[in-house]
Amino acid sequence: MMRILIVLALLGSVAHADDEILRGAVVRIEAKEIYVSLGSSRGVQGGAALRIKRPITLRHPITHAPISDWVPIGSANVTEAGTEMSRAVVGELVAEIKVGDIAEVLIDRPEPPRPVEHGPVAPPVDAATAEVLGELTAQAGQSIDVRIAGWERYLSIRPSSRYSAGIRRELDELRALRDQMRLPGSVHGAERIATVTHTAPAVARAGAPLPLAFVLDQPDRVASAYLHYRPHGAPTYRAVLLTRDNGIYLHGAVPAAVVEAPGVDYFVEVAMPNGISGLALGTPAVPIAVEVRPPTLLDQIGARSAGSTVRFTADSLNFSSLDHRAGDHTDHMYTANLDFTYRLRSAIESIGVGGGVFAGTGGFRDAVWTDGNAAPTSGFHYGYADTEVGGHVDGIHVSVGGQLIAGVGKSGFGLGGEGRLRIGERDATNVVFLGRTIDQVGFLSQIRFGTRLAEPLGLGISVGATDQPNEGDVGLVLGTELELYAIRNVSILARGSWEGRSIDHGGLGGGGGVAFNW
Repeated sequence: MMRILIVLALLGSVAHADDEILRGAVVRIEAKEIYVSLGSSRGVQGGAALRIKRPITLRHPITHAPISDWVPIGSANVTEAGTEMSRAVVGELVAEIKVGDIAEVLIDRPEPPRPVEHGPVAPPVDAATAEVLGELTAQAGQSIDVRIAGWERYLSIRPSSRYSAGIRRELDELRALRDQMRLPGSVHGAERIATVTHTAPAVARAGAPLPLAFVLDQPDRVASAYLHYRPHGAPTYRAVLLTRDNGIYLHGAVPAAVVEAPGVDYFVEVAMPNGISGLALGTPAVPIAVEVRPPTLLDQIGARSAGSTVRFTADSLNFSSLDHRAGDHTDHMYTANLDFTYRLRSAIESIGVGGGVFAGTGGFRDAVWTDGNAAPTSGFHYGYADTEVGGHVDGIHVSVGGQLIAGVGKSGFGLGGEGRLRIGERDATNVVFLGRTIDQVGFLSQIRFGTRLAEPLGLGISVGATDQPNEGDVGLVLGTELELYAIRNVSILARGSWEGRSIDHGGLGGGGGVAFNW
């Protein structure tokens, strides 16, 4: 039955019991003529109708088994029939014909009627499977463009079908075949063949999908429709198949990643049931343009969060624990911090707030403390606001950040600040250059290298100089830090350090903390 349907579609006429279809092949092409391997020895005569088609192999969208099929190339009439070969003048059609294409001739050769044979009854199938099989049967013998339009129509109406994955693979193969068969330099889909009613948005929000809706003015003329989109001024477009509701409504969206300032461009292309494609709204050269405004800071915070962290740390630096000289050379400092960091997927990479305390005694490498010369002490309670901005430069991530610090110490209100430069991703290998100064406490300059030794383990190594805790003598601090992600979203920090203001005046320090990430 399938073969009879194919023959009917090929020849465009009713075949009778006394008709026979001879099948051969194109064996030679010269100028605007072709030679086929069918001749008068098989009953071919001058003037007989000749059809040319090309064999193709696809995959069944349900069983995925290979299917041998064909697509029509064109038709002509036999100009001259030889004994074993015949010649036909095909004109401009010769550009689309290849040696090896199938050649079929319909001739009148009476034969006795054959008894009807009844094959086994096919098992019943569900409605969804029957719909796919019906579309597959309807496509037999149709052109590549008609097949593509049919499957695209099916996907636009049934985007969630359980057969959609197989149909999309079939479409990929059909499009590849169409590209192979299309003549070099041919223009496809450049004319307007349908219209849609559409109200374009005036402004879009950056970083959010741009939903679009269209109404078909002549739905029967359209099998499928594509939305082509790009950032404003980009050299190429991307495309997405529009879904179809109630026969006349088309829906789609420009993805959020494309919706960026200063704007986006789009146009709509449709395909007719006969496979002819063309424009319905806008053109590649003159698309619909929508302005995209840069996001506000609140938009970035609300829509582009990359996670948050709360961290508590405490450290003790002792510059005198290894000082064995006579006398009291006390020199140590304690710090504790609690901070909250909100990370963003934007040029503003993070914002944060926090607070803590500095407390220390000493700060001088050669001082000997006595009852008459007591070691100076310091204490400073503070809060801060932090931000970091960055991006990629020649493929390398670079960011700059800083803190504004304010607090109260033994001498009253005081201010401070921090600046830093980070090269490399925050959660990967990076180097940070940091400088900080706080009124009544002193300064710290530091270079820190950080990396991930393994998925749950991070390592940091730092070297710095400071005159803390009392704006005293400058000392060196060598530190190391391990961060272990013990359980999901929770990490534990352990720190160790050596600090000294001279060869004789040095000591060991340490600290730790815990961080909660979500």
